[in-house]
Amino acid sequence: MRKAPSGVKRIRVMPNVLDVYLHPFQGDVSSCRQHVHPDEYEWFYCCKGGGIQAVGQWHRRVEVGDLLLIPPGQPHVFCASESGCRTAVLMQSVRYCLGDTAAASEASFLMDHLTRFVEKNGYLLPLSEADSRTSGEILHRIMDLQKKPAFGNALRINSLLGSLLEIGFHLPEPLRGPVSADTGDPERRISELLFYLDSMYIRPVTVEEALRITRMSRSAFHVHFQEATGLTFCQYLNDLRLATADHLIAEGVPPDEAAKRSGFTSRSNYYQQRRNRRRADA
Repeated sequence: MRKAPSGVKRIRVMPNVLDVYLHPFQGDVSSCRQHVHPDEYEWFYCCKGGGIQAVGQWHRRVEVGDLLLIPPGQPHVFCASESGCRTAVLMQSVRYCLGDTAAASEASFLMDHLTRFVEKNGYLLPLSEADSRTSGEILHRIMDLQKKPAFGNALRINSLLGSLLEIGFHLPEPLRGPVSADTGDPERRISELLFYLDSMYIRPVTVEEALRITRMSRSAFHVHFQEATGLTFCQYLNDLRLATADHLIAEGVPPDEAAKRSGFTSRSNYYQQRRNRRRADA
């Protein structure tokens, strides 16, 4: 692995999105010299054209709409196709997620989860078309903020980066919350389950799965869950899904698609659960 030259000052402390055009490459990707970013993550979004991304011995064809994540220290190179490739590249310092706030802790956890996922499964993130499109929009919004310096932009960029990290909740490999050292505390076990549900509610989650995560008996689980949330397990899941579906519909997503993307089996199921929620609130 190549190291950064000594004495080089790092200039990308804040996340920095680059609008890059890669010229066509004629030849074998294995002949290209790979480079390394020792202390930066590279998010690579293909806007136009395509090519082949190599990370070490890993190669994959990249097309419009694809998003890749290359962790620090991974040698890599991109070879554009004969039509070239227009990309949005976000360089994110490893120090950017550090801090002692709850948000910084969650960001670091998500970043670690994303890193483990790509190093295990490959650097091209397996996202839905909607999630890939959203990721590209986030990178371009950060780029626009960089072009017009103004007070508050650092906060806006931080918020957008948090939205980008949320794709960790949408990966096919389950995201588990941090394991508590106090494994005998029912409240802590329920908190760990709620963290898990925040990422997995869009797919079927059974009570049996919740029992395995909390390591409780069925009767104890229902008592402690309702004490912590004020809701039954099914009501809590449906509230998560309802909030997501309502938000998507408000943004213009058709009800059928919003219901599907929120974890409901159908639009009619979504409307039925919404009626049930209103009756419960009445």
